[in-house]
Amino acid sequence: MNPIIENLNDHKIMSLAPDKRDRILNAAMKEFARGYKNASTDNIVRESGISKGLLFHYFRTKKELFLFLHDYALQMVLAEFFNLINLKERDILERWRQIVLLKIDLVHKYPAIFAFVNAVYMKENDEAALEISRRKTAFNDDVYGRLFSDIDTSLFREDIEPQKTVDVIIFTMEGYAAREASPDKSLEDYEPEYERILNEVDQYIALLRRCLYK
Repeated sequence: MNPIIENLNDHKIMSLAPDKRDRILNAAMKEFARGYKNASTDNIVRESGISKGLLFHYFRTKKELFLFLHDYALQMVLAEFFNLINLKERDILERWRQIVLLKIDLVHKYPAIFAFVNAVYMKENDEAALEISRRKTAFNDDVYGRLFSDIDTSLFREDIEPQKTVDVIIFTMEGYAAREASPDKSLEDYEPEYERILNEVDQYIALLRRCLYK
């Protein structure tokens, strides 16, 4: 388990009644989706119907709230993601396709969370930037360790070192995702693109299978 997110349930805001807690956190994610610099705690308290004093009772600073939301959002999504993905599928390319399909499904289910996460990684975070970078690295190490363990390397060409094959596949995945990402795009902008993206992913999978598999 990623040490950054495993103790969220111990945070004092989790002692609030679920409806009140969700109202605060949802209002905060909506506000931070505008970007860290543009986010206003005044808007958060007004949207959630609480006092500013109460907000700062639970979170001492804007940065602390932002970082908590980052970990909370990832925990929410990852819990469902790993409940749904079939890790018994040992073909890494089939897992990649699963990942793309699950992400599309979860974006539809949790649009507010993904709008926030998109803003976290695509917009300037000012004073929180270094901490977000550290958290992203820990998150990637944790998730990749789970997603790409127990891969069936017997499917790969024998004249290529198995780890290099895995690396090429992951680099392709990351490169494609980075090319498609844009700080100027909202989730709604991606909606018409999903069919094209899935088609292109299938093309890359077919190409990698021809090049790297027996």
